[in-house]
This record gives sequence, structure tokens and C-alpha cells, in this order.
Amino acid sequence: MKLVTATQMREIEKSSVEAGVSLDQLMENAGLAVAEAVRDEFGEHSELFGKRITTLIGAGNNGADGFVASRHLAKWGANVTAVLCTKRKSPDPKQDSALEAGVSVVDGVNDSSAEILRTLLESTDLIIDAILGIGSSRPIADPLSAITFAALESGVTVIALDLPTGINSDTGEFDVAGLPADRTLMLGYPKLGPAIAADPSVTGEVSVVDIGVPEGLDSQVDAELITEQLATSFLPERPFGGHKGTFGSALIIGGSKDYLGAVTMATDAATRSGVGLTFVATPAPAYRQIAGDIREAMYRALPVNADNNLQASEAAKSVLDLAAKSTSVTIGPGLGTSSAARKFVSTVLSEIDPNTPLVLDADALNILSGSHLWWERFTNPSVLTPHPGEMGRLMGMTSNEVQNNRLQIAQEAASKFNKVVVLKGASTLIADPDGRIAVSPWINTGLAKGGSGDVLAGLLGGIVAQQPDQLFEMAALAVYIHAYAAEAARQDLGETGMRATDVIERLGLFYRDAIQLDFN
Repeated sequence: MKLVTATQMREIEKSSVEAGVSLDQLMENAGLAVAEAVRDEFGEHSELFGKRITTLIGAGNNGADGFVASRHLAKWGANVTAVLCTKRKSPDPKQDSALEAGVSVVDGVNDSSAEILRTLLESTDLIIDAILGIGSSRPIADPLSAITFAALESGVTVIALDLPTGINSDTGEFDVAGLPADRTLMLGYPKLGPAIAADPSVTGEVSVVDIGVPEGLDSQVDAELITEQLATSFLPERPFGGHKGTFGSALIIGGSKDYLGAVTMATDAATRSGVGLTFVATPAPAYRQIAGDIREAMYRALPVNADNNLQASEAAKSVLDLAAKSTSVTIGPGLGTSSAARKFVSTVLSEIDPNTPLVLDADALNILSGSHLWWERFTNPSVLTPHPGEMGRLMGMTSNEVQNNRLQIAQEAASKFNKVVVLKGASTLIADPDGRIAVSPWINTGLAKGGSGDVLAGLLGGIVAQQPDQLFEMAALAVYIHAYAAEAARQDLGETGMRATDVIERLGLFYRDAIQLDFN
């Protein structure tokens, strides 16, 4: 499902008009869809009768959509009052039609409007926010802020038409004087800003309603929300006559004497990805403790010196031998950043077959961030999986700077490094060097725990091994499957009590459910 900016949505509407669907028809479709959703909010059709609904009307098309919705709701028996939050153009056919249907219209910005609005909201059952929609471009000030504060203080349920007033449709930034919604009905397409901001306290429950935009008008849109259907379409094929060699082989490189769990979790996740074979290369002290923990994997001990530090050159030779047998290589989980580890990673990256796809995670990223122009020294197709702190180190900025502009930073990193970038966090972003962006729909604080990234890295390595020529799609698929499993863990155990290993145990659920979806 494409995610649009305000400009892209306006271009789609313009193209819709050129294709024969007028702007007026789009407004009528939008208003009717909103009215039907509001009616459903009250349950049965009869339960809408007599309900008091206040629609906050802005100056532009969002306000016109609000008048259309109000007209239908009034015809269905609701007691609807439209509050003008700014002056509207005259003549105003949508307002006139609403008046004819029995909608009351009051001025919300005159000298006596504050008390009128407070009185009105005391008896209101529902507020429809049709003030700005995608038109929010400057800070909200009086008299509009007085209206939004009154609506917020009333405690009445708010349904936003397209977007809550005060949210930037492109960035997701929310004005302190804005009006958070309990439910948001996005018109035609989901909007990019709220998807990347990932703040349900602003948008509430989000639904996308069909407004009759003809198909095929969104080819210029590069951002996409990962839906279950899209993720399913990315699944590597599994021919009935396939064998373990058919489904690729993943090599996981990581672990150290101090960090044993990371590589184990990455390995466990890889074996649940559908990959045919999983190899693990880990330093000898780690090997002695974890070899065989994941029975399906094949382990190799990497040589160390008397101090238990990697013998970088010999370890690299061993890993390169395994890499030659693998269709993907994942480097980093629990590897550490010692000088020996740095030399080891540098040697592997400089000598590995340039066609072998890589997943670079955790300590591999930390090692690279301290190396000058590292991205120019190996050309392998690669996926980087940084959290905000790692991304900050890679880009020479703070994690706060990353978080304040996640989309732009992810795109800049993908372009600069010429690698696919998975910027982890709420609504994880996947950026391709060609400009494409995929956004995860999942928000789950249960993943904000140690080990979650290791699980994703291993899963991604296993998936890439099966379809190594589609890194962007495989990264989006891995992110979705990981989050799908995490949601199952959240439902079973709660966000507080779930662990990374609980996510691993549920990685197979998406494959099961996707196959059922495909058959249905």
C-alpha cells in the first residue's frame, strides 16, 4: 500500500480528474465513506438516530468533505452541528447542501464563539475533525488553537477526517496545539508522515477509506507500507521438488567469549527462515560453549591466540572458505570491537567474493563506523541493520538527530553507502539506494530489548540466502515477519514480559498464515 505525501496526494487527485473522476466526486465519495464509518462507530443504523455530532470545518477541501459527511449523517437521523473554524469561500455548495439536510452551522471564531462551543461540546457524543487534513503547514495559533483545545478538554471521542489537525502529513511532526484523534480515517491512501512517526497517541486507530481514485495513478510514489499481502508476495518460491540446496545456505559470523547469546539467537532465527543450510563461525571460546545449541546449524571454531583473541588472518581464511559455500553472509552479532575483531572484519570484507550478499549488523556496523570511507572498499550487495545509535555513528551524528529525521537519514545513508538500510525502531524503515522506502506497520515496545536485533539479523540472513538478488524486498519481508512474530508474542505474553527468544519461537507463524492466505 503506497504511502503518499501531501504533494503526491494532490497530484493523484489531479490525475484522477484527468482520468474522468472529478474532484467533486472524490469529495462526495470521501464524505460518504466517512459518514458510513461514523455510523458504524455507533453500531446499528438505528443507534445513530438522535446522536449529537459536532463537525469542525476548515477552509479547504477537508472542510468540504466534512460537510458532505455531516449531510449524510443528518439525513440518517443524527443531530449534526458544523462549527466553522475559519472563513470559507462563497458560494459554498457543500455547506448549502448540508444546511438543506438539517445540519446546523455555527461560527466558531467570533467573539462569543468560545462559550457557544463549550456548551455545544458538553452535550456532544462525537467530534469529527475536518479542519486541516493534509493542509497542515504552519503552527496552529488563535483562534483555531482555542477550538482544538476546547475539543481536547471536552474528552469527547474524536474521529479525524484524513489526518488529525496539527500533524504534518509528510514528516509526522505534531503541533502542540493540534487535536489528537481516537480514530483517523485516511482518504484514498495512507499518509507518509504518520506512518514513520509511529505515534498512535496522535492518530488513534487508523483506517484507509476508498474514495474512488482510479487505479494506476500512484506510479511516482516510492514509499510503501508493508502489508500482509505485500510481504506474502515477496516470499521466495518453494518448489515441491526442492531440496536443501535449493533454498540456499546462510553463514552467521559472530560471538565472542563475552557475548554468546547474540550469535545463538541469530542462528536460531536463521534456521527458522526457510533456508536450506545454516553455518556458524564463532571464536573457539564461544564455540566450546554454544556449538550444538541450535542442532540444525553447523558450527566452526575460529582460531584464537593465548589471550583468547581472534587470530584475524587465520580466522578470516576459515570464514572465507565457508562463505564460498554460502549464498548469504551475516556478520556482527556479539562479535565485539576489539582490534583483532576489527582486523578480522576488514580482511573478510576486502577478500570475500564481491557477488556474495552481506547482512551487516551490530558490531560489524560499529567497526565500520570507525573506518574511513569504508563503503568504497567493498562493493558487495549488502543490507545494513542499524538501530538509531549505530546509524548515528555511521552518519557522524547523534542518535537524537537520527530519530528527529528518520526518513531522510535512512534515505541519505542508503544513497551514500549504496546499500539497503534497515533503520530499526517503531515503524522500522527500509531504504533502497534507488529511493524506494518500505515502512513497517508494527509498533511494539516489547522489541525494545536486547536480542531483538540479533533475531532480525539472523532471520534476514536466512531469507536473503534464498533470494539473494532482491535485497530490498527480502529486507522488507524479514522486517515484517519479525514484527509479525513479535506481535504474536505480545498477544501471548504482553510487551513487558516477552523476550527475543519468544519472538524466535513464533517466526514460523507468518509462513503458516501466509500459505493459508495464498491458498484462500
